[in-house]
Amino acid sequence: MNSKKPHPEHDQYLIRIRRGERLYKFYYFRPIAGRREHFEYRILAKEKTNGMLEMVSYNFKIIGGVPQKSSITRVPDVSKEQLEDIVQNVMRKTNTSPDEFEELDLSRFSTIDEQIEFLKQEDRADTMYIM
Repeated sequence: MNSKKPHPEHDQYLIRIRRGERLYKFYYFRPIAGRREHFEYRILAKEKTNGMLEMVSYNFKIIGGVPQKSSITRVPDVSKEQLEDIVQNVMRKTNTSPDEFEELDLSRFSTIDEQIEFLKQEDRADTMYIM
């Protein structure tokens, strides 16, 4: 029996939401130098039922019209304070200016359904990946 897991860079589902979990915040770092290739460094976080967060970060760019993800990192348990420290550290180390950074706060929605609906309205969700 071969239960080979797909490599994270080929896993189309970067964050899997389980019952009772919600999305927390998405962070987008868009350096001016990489805008032509639509380069972004993204941090996505979900809130687990125990109050801790799970975080995924990765590089995103479009090559020949095809979205590419690379350097995928998963952190299964991080506190909200630690996540804020990580985001601030990335901003400092990359000299990210306010116009190169976006924070999308999804914690204001009480259900995952409300969050998904908001993401669809903002054209931020590829619905083929929502199950």
